[in-house]
Amino acid sequence: TPNPGPRRPFNFIGILREKQINLLNKMSLESSSSNMTFWFGHYPTSLIITEDGSNIRQLMRNASAYFCGHLHLSGLHTRHKTGTYELELGDWKHNRMYRIVAVDSNVMAFSDQAFHEEPVIIFTNPQHARFPAPQKVTSTHIRLLIFPPSHALTVDLYIDKVKIGEAQNVKGPLYVLPWKPEQFKSGLHHITAVVKENGFTIKEKSQLFSLDGTTEPFPILARIVLMVDLLFIGKLLFYFLAVVYVLVLCLLRKCADIRSLKLQGDALPGRFIKNFINRWIRRVWLVSKATKIFLILTCFTTYIMIGPWFMAEVIDGHTGLMFVWGLYVKGALLPGSLTYVYGIFQMVSYNIPLLFHLGYILDYPQSFSESNQLRLSHRIRHLYIPMIVLLIFQCYVTLIEFPQAYGTKAMILGPVRSGSIFIGMYCYYAAFTHHYKSTVHTS
Repeated sequence: TPNPGPRRPFNFIGILREKQINLLNKMSLESSSSNMTFWFGHYPTSLIITEDGSNIRQLMRNASAYFCGHLHLSGLHTRHKTGTYELELGDWKHNRMYRIVAVDSNVMAFSDQAFHEEPVIIFTNPQHARFPAPQKVTSTHIRLLIFPPSHALTVDLYIDKVKIGEAQNVKGPLYVLPWKPEQFKSGLHHITAVVKENGFTIKEKSQLFSLDGTTEPFPILARIVLMVDLLFIGKLLFYFLAVVYVLVLCLLRKCADIRSLKLQGDALPGRFIKNFINRWIRRVWLVSKATKIFLILTCFTTYIMIGPWFMAEVIDGHTGLMFVWGLYVKGALLPGSLTYVYGIFQMVSYNIPLLFHLGYILDYPQSFSESNQLRLSHRIRHLYIPMIVLLIFQCYVTLIEFPQAYGTKAMILGPVRSGSIFIGMYCYYAAFTHHYKSTVHTS
């Protein structure tokens, strides 16, 4: 966990210091000769930063599995290139999820269960096709565990919907059934256990297995969440949005004739798209030419990238400064993590819509052939209502986001969230004033 550890939401990532990395390296070496090694941690590897830049997944390469929580999303399982399985577990606090792990002949099996669901069924042989194990063709028995143990249970086993027999209780939760694995040595197969008590079916469980190494892929969402470097992706996306935002305004401001940037060609299928893009290029160009608005938007976006977002008591008794690239508190700098997500949200939900709407106002038609009443209703729908909605939404975000976690001080001393409201109001005033002057000048 981060040290010092701020309150939520900026305790979202794990940080491994050099001392901790050395200790983990030592433990990894000591356990390298073991048949199986399980690692336990709170954060998934995609949300762990190492102080020296080393790869946490490479560090745990000798582990059979890494059990973690934090995200607490059901079904987040994957296998890393090192061969280590990463298995996220749903939370106990809200969903009452727990995990049973069994090891059978150096092969791991597990089941994630809700507390109220009984009985619990775990196949230990054959193994699930997502977690293949070698040399299973030589096995003589199907083995499964059923919790809680009961002598009143009957367990029917099916492979590919064909009943192959009734498993017998050996001892405690263990049930076995002899089988002929050579009959299923190629491809994927379904194995199903039907558990009955006093003749009534109380639980069924099915899973895929294979004996030739054929695997069932992990869900794409699980692979993305657990295998992709989420911190790097968030950082890259934020800076891409912010830098492109500033660069586009600066480059358009240097352009004297916007017609040179417009898309050309009259191909019918692309005419609507071409006109749509050209219209918005012109509108952003108009914003870049309105000096006051241009300076405010570019300076404000640059500030978001480098300046403090707020100052507040992020740890009891300690005031900290939050930047998009990190949190400074108690003389320590915690690297940016979820801060980049807030930065992306700021750009997508406010800065970019504000830019486009200001461009729309500056490009608003100076006259209509319709009546004054229709012109007024059009202005209300297209100018005033979007402005009010955007400002009210930003007020809402300002009031509930950081102040909810860090108190009113985060709102009062929050130049990004609170300041963006006043910046938006001034930019709208400047845009309407500019538009009014242009209209009067033209008339």
